Formats: sequence, C-alpha cells, structure tokens
Amino acid sequence: MTRIRLPVLFAALVLAAGPAHAQGFFERLFGITPDRPAPSAPPAPAAPADTPAEGPPRYVPPPVQARPVALRVPVEDAVIGRELKKNGSGGSLRIERTGRSDLRARLTLAGRKSAASVESCTITLGDASGVALTPEGRPDGLQRYAVEDAATTTCPLQIEVLDEAVLIKPKSGSCLVQTPSCQADAAGLWGPEPSQLIPRARDYEAARGVADKAVRDNYKALVQRARPEAVRPLVSEQASFSSDREVLCRTYAKEAAHSFCNARYSEGRAISLAQRLGVTVASNLASPPAPTATEYRVRRRADPYSLPATDEIVQSSPLDE
Repeated sequence: MTRIRLPVLFAALVLAAGPAHAQGFFERLFGITPDRPAPSAPPAPAAPADTPAEGPPRYVPPPVQARPVALRVPVEDAVIGRELKKNGSGGSLRIERTGRSDLRARLTLAGRKSAASVESCTITLGDASGVALTPEGRPDGLQRYAVEDAATTTCPLQIEVLDEAVLIKPKSGSCLVQTPSCQADAAGLWGPEPSQLIPRARDYEAARGVADKAVRDNYKALVQRARPEAVRPLVSEQASFSSDREVLCRTYAKEAAHSFCNARYSEGRAISLAQRLGVTVASNLASPPAPTATEYRVRRRADPYSLPATDEIVQSSPLDE
C-alpha cells in the first residue's frame, strides 16, 4: 500500500509545480527529445529619429531669382501744353517749353485764407510768363525739376514727371505755400480731369496691372540681392509705398472709375526700383534718325577704318561714293 502511494504522491507534486515543469520532467523520464525552434537573432536597435537615412543627399533646387522689369521713363513732352489739375479737380498747371531745354510752369494753387477760415483763395506762382523749372536729373528714375519762386522760399517744391501727369511734393517734409493773404498745399498728383480719363479707363486698368507686377518683381529682386540687415528697411519701404498710394489716390476725382492715379504712381515706383537695381531704363523719346548719305561719307573720311552700324550699311549705296 505504501509503495503505491509514494509514486502517486510524487506525480501530484510534479503536476502542482506547473505544466512546463511537468512536461520537462516526463521528457527526461521517458527520454523524449522535442524539436525546439532555433533561437532567433535579437532585433537590431532602432535608429534615432534625428539620424538621417543613409543614401545620396536630396537635391534642393535654388530659389528662383526674380527678374527686374524696366518700364519706359516718361518725358516732358507727355505733359507740355496740357492743362493739369491737382487731383484732377483743383488749381491749374500748364508747363511750356521756352527754349531747347528750358521749361516754365504757370502754376495756380487753390487754398484758404487761414487754417481756420473757410474762405477760398488762390496763389499764382511767378510772373506773367510763369515760374522757372530747374532740372535736377533723375535721382530716383523720374525726371525731376525744382520750382524757383519767392513764394516757395519757405516751402521749396519739386516736380517729378509722370506719363500725362506730374507729382508735386515738398523737398523736405510737409509744408504750405504761403502769402500774406492765402496758404495752399501744392503736394499731390496733378493730372487731367476725370472727363478725359473715363473714356480710357480700360487702358489705365491695364497699365496699373503691368505696373503693379513690375513693382512686385523689382521689389523681390531687390530683396534677394540685399544683405540680411537691409531686408527689413526694404519691407518697411514697400509697405509705406502701398499706404502712400492709398492716401494720395483716394482724393483723386473719380479714381474708382478710371484708376489713373494708381497706375501712374505705381509706374513711378517701378521705375525707381529698376534704377536701384541698375537696370537700364528706356525712354519714351523716339530713336534718333539714321544718318544721311552725306553724313555717312563725312564720318568715313574722318575715320576710314571705322565699321558703320547696320542701319548705315543698309542706307548707304556704292553710287554715293
């Protein structure tokens, strides 16, 4: 009886130790060798997130460089002999040519007798022949003239020539042209009356689109070429241009119907940026006529080894020799 109980008790203890232990005991007891799977290799450690994947470096294309745009520079012939008004409605300006390069302006400003007065008055600059305009070159791309008159001593004015209009502004800050009985603000865009502009509204809308694109392209090109410390002033300058145009053109008579002021002011900005980029700005003046046969022979006698231009070769003839 005792011999039977001991094996049974020992088998119960083995089963109580756990199935895995019991299985291993019986395998050793009966000599069974199970087929165990081969141990797998440990997984490779994961690469850190910031470690770049191996392989050839990705090609990063360089940024597209903006191409500067050059618009034609307006010339004096676009405004000579035309009746211009401030904001298309006030005052009077007529520029006349008195010599080959001398210009005079008949300028009448509309103002008030005092800052607190509502009575209107006018100031006429110069004498009966007008006021002299002194050329100052093209420092910002547009042809500029200085107004020389005794009434502008305390408020010197300058005129920049646009297409069919001029921009009058003080040389420094803001000021009023004053006489003992009147004071007037001459600053603003002086152009034709709305009745002359509305029939050509489509042309001015198209010109504004071209000018706005030229301003954007030239501004981008200027920012790309600028040093890092010079970018912020350019951004501020561009923002000032947009606000100044809004302030200037919202007072032009019926601007919403023709967009004349916005178009001309944007053209001036595009030309100014183009000059700062070193772009050669063309002029609205017609190209000079080709030399005549006589002028061509004189040039050849002066320098017989010089090569004539293409148009000179076409216009010359062996019979002229």
